Amino acid sequence: MNRRSLHFYEFGPYRLNLTERLLQRGSELVSLTPKVFDTLVVLIENNGHVVEKSELMQQLWPDSFVEESSLTQNISLLRRALSEGGSENHYIETIPKRGYRFMADVREVDETTNGTSNGKIAHELVPFAMASEELSLKETNGSGAMAYPIETKIQRPFYRSNYFAPIAACLILGVLVTAVLWLRKKPSEGYRPKSVAVLPFKTIGTNSENDLLGLGMADALILKLSRLSQITVLPTSSVFRFTNREKDAVSIGKDLGVESVLDGTVQRDGDWVRVTAQLIRLNDGKTIWTGKFDERYSSIFTLQDSISEQLSRSLRPQVAEDEKWTWTAHSTENTEAYQDYVTGLYFWNRRTRENLPKAIQYLERAVAKDPNFAEAQAILADCYYLTIQDEYQTSDPEEALRRAEASANKALELNSSSAEAYTVKAGISLTFRRFDEAGEQFRRALELNPSYAVAHVRYAYFLFYSMKLEEAISHMRRAQELDPTSAVTNGALAGMLYNSRDYDGCIAYSKRALELEPAAFAARLNLGEAYIQKRMFAEAHEAFDKVRESDARYAAWEKSYTYALEGRRGEAFRMLAQAEKLDDGPNHFNHSLVYGAMGDLDKAFDELEKIRFGRFMASSIVYDPQFDPLRADPRFEDFLKRRNIQK
Repeated sequence: MNRRSLHFYEFGPYRLNLTERLLQRGSELVSLTPKVFDTLVVLIENNGHVVEKSELMQQLWPDSFVEESSLTQNISLLRRALSEGGSENHYIETIPKRGYRFMADVREVDETTNGTSNGKIAHELVPFAMASEELSLKETNGSGAMAYPIETKIQRPFYRSNYFAPIAACLILGVLVTAVLWLRKKPSEGYRPKSVAVLPFKTIGTNSENDLLGLGMADALILKLSRLSQITVLPTSSVFRFTNREKDAVSIGKDLGVESVLDGTVQRDGDWVRVTAQLIRLNDGKTIWTGKFDERYSSIFTLQDSISEQLSRSLRPQVAEDEKWTWTAHSTENTEAYQDYVTGLYFWNRRTRENLPKAIQYLERAVAKDPNFAEAQAILADCYYLTIQDEYQTSDPEEALRRAEASANKALELNSSSAEAYTVKAGISLTFRRFDEAGEQFRRALELNPSYAVAHVRYAYFLFYSMKLEEAISHMRRAQELDPTSAVTNGALAGMLYNSRDYDGCIAYSKRALELEPAAFAARLNLGEAYIQKRMFAEAHEAFDKVRESDARYAAWEKSYTYALEGRRGEAFRMLAQAEKLDDGPNHFNHSLVYGAMGDLDKAFDELEKIRFGRFMASSIVYDPQFDPLRADPRFEDFLKRRNIQK
């Protein structure tokens, strides 16, 4: 039989098998990706010592450059895995601006095991606590599974002792007592959901559709609770649509894919506000925490602090010292400014050309009433930044950028930890082609708030332009996980999957985006393009016919390409003529695509040479499947080399 040495690390209820790259919690396997497993190994091998971020990244990715956010994501996934099973231990300590430290007591164990006759290792090893110096093959009942821990303390197996019966009886009694005590505990004790959705509180006693006090309560709690580590709190953009809802909280929570929801009511009576709140566990619909609060309306912020602090203590046994500041930090004490901010926030979250001006109107009112209202300044900055984007275009770009930058700078002056403001600054830096600066600002935003879905989306596009498609997809997936009911995140993920040639994934997320927002232009475009690549031409034409309702120019170019790929040259040329009339000027990019699909490669490369390049154009040429008809031609690689375009 084969003998094999196994190397283990043990901490808490966990056993890490270094040889076979497995992590177990008791008899249960804990699923870890290879990089997350490697992260755990490095931390354990440096147990009790600070491992600098740069050192971790060097060990995990020795031959490639990756963003620090990749390390942050690994640590987050590792913490989540180690918190499963109700574990209340916090094994990984963050050392601000430096790195991480593994805090558990770790035992290192070596074992030797016999393999089976065919050389495969046996999987049922004798538990370490039962190992004995006298253990023989006969005692293993011929299974071939033997374990010899090389450690100074080796115990004689208790099951061979005459004391086994009374010890077993005590153990059984202990289990029964523990079970009874557990059932008698308050439901909230020991419950640690991995994900929470804070729903807009229902407003009682008002018929005004503009009374968004309940949404403001939810937004404030989301901001505070998102500071809790190891718990994902969905952003306001995921829940604002439920401000005037008909479905019950449990149904909404299941639609959002979370483990629990925080629901409540707000009742205003003159100067007084009464708030009731409850945390509901979705797997059984039970209420596991409740609270009732009465405050003067001028003390609405005290209400939010009280609810968030009590709830956080229900979700975690102890709030970390570095998180306590969030319970008392306010951007404003002006209730009128706050009401305008909440209304502006509502319209900002709707993300349409019609609603952005409304958001700006209310947010401008908020900052006029309180110029030091940091949160309002940050969201106002984002509104101005969005107005210059293709799908909105509601203001003069130069003026919008000036206002966006001024508001973002003011927000950071008031609150240097504003992830929203840093995200806007990064977008502005991209506009002015300050790419290194943009990357730093995106990373800073995600460091301040790893749960800010907007930052993940925009950083993903930045990575795509930087020819880092896999990293871009990773951040876009994270955005969709954080904001699963957003047409923006689903549509953006669909576009990334299209460029990675995952056409089925692109179709699935495009359809999801369109279910959430039928007018989602980019999602409809991605859907049609994915159908083209799957040679589902009828479905592609149907998608582009719907695109025509909002943008006839885009539709004409796409249909021309589709006809060309089908071999229907007459229809392709007819649609090409329409596209040329609708376009503002020569569109060498789209001409190259259409001629390539027709098989006229000389014309396709002539048009390709005329393209004026930016980062977006270069990454599109590298990844866009519509350039596939040109890729087999040697001129394509030559073109990329001459233009210094490379992944």
